[in-house]
Amino acid sequence: MSCATPQRSRFRLLLSLFSACSLLPLIACIGLQPPLDPSGQSDDDFFTGRDDEPATVDDESSQTETPDETDETDESDETDETNETDETDETDETDETEGPDEVDQPVEDDAATLLSLDLPASMECGELVTATVLMGNSGAATWTRQDGYKLGVVDDDDPFYNSSDTRVWLDSGDEIEPGGSHSFSFELLAPEDPGLYLSDWQMVHEGVHWFGDVGTQVIDVQCAPQSPPPAPTPTPNSGPPPGPPDLNTVTWLHSNVSQWPETATLSSVTISGTSICLDYDRANQWPVYNIGVDVVANPWIFIWENGQWYAATWEWLRPGQICKAVSSVAGSHIKRHPFGEHSGWVPTSGTTYWFMVSGLARFSERNVEDRSNLVPFVWP
Repeated sequence: MSCATPQRSRFRLLLSLFSACSLLPLIACIGLQPPLDPSGQSDDDFFTGRDDEPATVDDESSQTETPDETDETDESDETDETNETDETDETDETDETEGPDEVDQPVEDDAATLLSLDLPASMECGELVTATVLMGNSGAATWTRQDGYKLGVVDDDDPFYNSSDTRVWLDSGDEIEPGGSHSFSFELLAPEDPGLYLSDWQMVHEGVHWFGDVGTQVIDVQCAPQSPPPAPTPTPNSGPPPGPPDLNTVTWLHSNVSQWPETATLSSVTISGTSICLDYDRANQWPVYNIGVDVVANPWIFIWENGQWYAATWEWLRPGQICKAVSSVAGSHIKRHPFGEHSGWVPTSGTTYWFMVSGLARFSERNVEDRSNLVPFVWP
């Protein structure tokens, strides 16, 4: 017979109750009251109303109110987007209506436009013509002689422009304002040899820069066959006749000045170092003429060749000037047949030449139609 103690009987009873009841009914079965939470809530409230498990009413309230907030936000966003769009449209309309302020393009101070170029397309060998270049001032500066504005030979070299100065100057009173124009005129002398030659011209601000359009002309130089001057009857004495040449029988390679009055005095012809000096008394008296540089006279040489006298100029004399380079007394400066640019002629040592000075006579320019006496000189 088993002897069950009261403790074991109670344990078995509790085990049976545990199996038949859940935890909470168990508590009710054994007659215990749930302890109170320090906040005053019972455990029933604790298990059924925890903060992390919101009540159904709250959930519905939240679900009902949330769309209202969203709608308000959406309406705000739509309003903002509309405002932004309106502002953008207003900006675009303003830009299209007003537009940016127009800014003038900068204009260089020095600018030139070629308006016309009157240069021949063809010339005969040794032919002298007058050329004209019309330049327009398309810059912002006024062209004056004092400020150094000139028409220049491009690269300072032109086969037709034989002046020692490669510039064509404005007159002292010329003022070519922006928008104005000026016609430059100058003489062109064709080379002695046939062929195609380039003549090109451009404005230059002396000491500053070249600028503007370039006037360019290719000139066809053609040389007709020329018969040499008839040879004089040979004489036993091949040297020149005594005394100065008879100006009425001289062959003039430049302007014939035989009828010009003898108003100037040439006192001497000398060579010193690399200079030849013709001391005449009108160097500071004859009128000044500008050919791109101020000049007053031309020196002459009389050459006995093939039994006759030839007279030719070989340089320009400026106001007060009486000396030039010895090397300029040569065919390269005379540039007239038979002492042309490529003839190679130079004075012969021991030969007597005669010299004279006159007003401008090399080309068509004239300042005074006067000349000096003739002076003999034995070339050293």
